[in-house]
Amino acid sequence: MDMKAIVGGASVVALSAALAAPAQAEMTVEIGGRIQADYVYYDDDNIDMGGAGTEFRRTRLFASGNIADDWKYKAQYDFAGNETELKDMYIQYTGWDFGKITLGQFKQEQGLEVLTSSKYMTFIERASISAFVPDRRISAGLAGDADAWHYAASIFGDEEGNSDGALGVSGRLAWGPSWQDPNDDWRTRARPETHLTGVRLVDTGTLDDIDNVVTFGFEGAWVLGPFSVQGEWMQQTVNRDSGDEPDLTGWYVYGSWFITGESRSYKGGKFGRTKASNAWELAARYSNMDLEDSSILGGQQDVYTVGLNYYVNPYLRFMLNYVYADADDVSGRFDNPDGSPGRFSDEPSAIAFRVAMDFK
Repeated sequence: MDMKAIVGGASVVALSAALAAPAQAEMTVEIGGRIQADYVYYDDDNIDMGGAGTEFRRTRLFASGNIADDWKYKAQYDFAGNETELKDMYIQYTGWDFGKITLGQFKQEQGLEVLTSSKYMTFIERASISAFVPDRRISAGLAGDADAWHYAASIFGDEEGNSDGALGVSGRLAWGPSWQDPNDDWRTRARPETHLTGVRLVDTGTLDDIDNVVTFGFEGAWVLGPFSVQGEWMQQTVNRDSGDEPDLTGWYVYGSWFITGESRSYKGGKFGRTKASNAWELAARYSNMDLEDSSILGGQQDVYTVGLNYYVNPYLRFMLNYVYADADDVSGRFDNPDGSPGRFSDEPSAIAFRVAMDFK
């Protein structure tokens, strides 16, 4: 199935519906972006995590605005690592009361942690189960709100620059199902919730003969004044034409407390900007990822993170995290460092610091 034809056809449908109301608004342009500079120090166990270092985790610029009445657009690029990467590139029709149509490359609606922008995350890095989510893809999607409910559905192909005929569908309500036909091989892996290292203690390796991949999950969040609790559970089933078909699982739960009394903002099915100035936030998270099933020896890891955030204002904050990872069974792709046969454990830790600033 041709993804370009699907998106093109959806564009015609959306355009035809929009023509019922004449476009009057002038085109507008709003420039924005974000800068996130990190320092990470690793305390190794058996595997060399890469020592200490600095990086610009994200350096993004975007342009967004109105094209006409009920039509919006966004174009966003990231320049971190001295490379240019397209993140978002879409147009959006907002003229229907029950929902908005988005066409182009954008985040797929699955998973509270992934959908919450890095500008508003409580911790420096997302929980490990984010590796299960398809993230940004060239798509056609519908999303809307009804009272306290948020719903979304999309059909998507590959991300820009990686066209190999993949196809998938995604949806989100109280739970978020996802089906993908990668038309190729498949791999699931995750860092120990810090980004500077290239080591993935959990890694299935490349699985071939893929028929399809089904991911579903449950999420929940509770906010009461300065206190909040958030959690998710996901399972990813890799269906193959031959070989084992593993069920991969992961979950996390965390809590946060604004010592100075502020409250996290939640709207449209995700967390947004906290209106905080000269504010302090404490947070703690536990996450688990299990990539072991049948003969797939992708490893298991538990990660514990403690965070302290200081908000200068809603657009500038300083973040400090202590991260401890406990991989009972490191991915079978690693040889035992002492040369002995069999699986082994690894327990690295890290201290991470971030300066984060964004502007609209």
